Amino acid sequence: MKEKFLLYIDLLGFSDIVDAPHKVRSLYKIVDSLNAHKHYYFNTIVFSDTILVYNEEEPKDDGERNYLVWYAIEFAEDLHHRLTGTGTFFRAILTHGEFDHYDLENIECFFGRALVDAYYSEKDLPAIGLFIDDICQQHNEYFRTAPFVPNRNFVYLNRCLERLQEISSGVLPIDPYNIDEFSYIHWELHFLRDVYEQMRAHPIPSVRAKYLATWDLYHKRYSTILDTLRTNGFEPESICPAGDWTPYKRAFKESLAEARSLYSE
Repeated sequence: MKEKFLLYIDLLGFSDIVDAPHKVRSLYKIVDSLNAHKHYYFNTIVFSDTILVYNEEEPKDDGERNYLVWYAIEFAEDLHHRLTGTGTFFRAILTHGEFDHYDLENIECFFGRALVDAYYSEKDLPAIGLFIDDICQQHNEYFRTAPFVPNRNFVYLNRCLERLQEISSGVLPIDPYNIDEFSYIHWELHFLRDVYEQMRAHPIPSVRAKYLATWDLYHKRYSTILDTLRTNGFEPESICPAGDWTPYKRAFKESLAEARSLYSE
C-alpha cells in the first residue's frame, strides 16, 4: 500500500442527536461543505460519525509531505470553525502509514494500519480537538503544537489567538492595532468559552474531564490572555478596547445564526 497521511475525525456526541434525523442531516450538510472535498490531492470518506481525509497520490519528497500535512491540518481547522456554536465538537488524529481505498462492483473498501491505529488511539485521548503523530509533526510548518501523550501532539487551531500572543506577549489590552488580523477571533473566543463552560457544567464527569484537559492545553500556552478573556466574558473588547469590532461581531453572529438554524426544528 502507498504512503498516506490520514486525517481521522470523530464527531463527538453523535449518539445524542441520532434520534433527531433533522439534526443529523444538518450536520452532514456542514460536513458536505468542507474544503477537503474540493482539493484535487485529497479524497474523503464519510460514514456515520467518522470523516476520513487522505492523499490519493503518494508524495514524492518532503516538500510534498509538508504540503499534505499543512492542508490536512487546515481541513480540521475548517471543520473546527464551521462547527463553532452548533454544540458539536470533534476529536481527530492526523497520522501516517498504510491505507487503501477502492471500489469493487458492489462495495466500497477501505482499510489499513493507519486507520486501525487512529481508530483505537483516538478513543483513548481524554481531550477534544486535533492531534498529530510524531511523523506528521516533522512535516508541520505552520501550526503550534504541544506534546500530549507519546506519539500524539495537540494542534492549536487558533491562528488569531496565536498572532495575539505574538504581538502582545500575553499582556492585554493591546494598543490600537490593525484588528483585521483578528477577523476570526470571535470564532475562537466562542469555542474557548464553550470549552470553559463544558468543563464546569457538563453533567457527565468523564466528559467534563475531557474539556478540562482541553482547557488546560490552551491555558498552558495562553495563560494570561485566557485569564483576561475569562474575567471579561470572552469579549473582544478586552483585547483592544479602541478597536471597532462591530463588523466582525456582525459577521460572526450571522455565521452563528446560520449554523444554529441548521439544528432547529
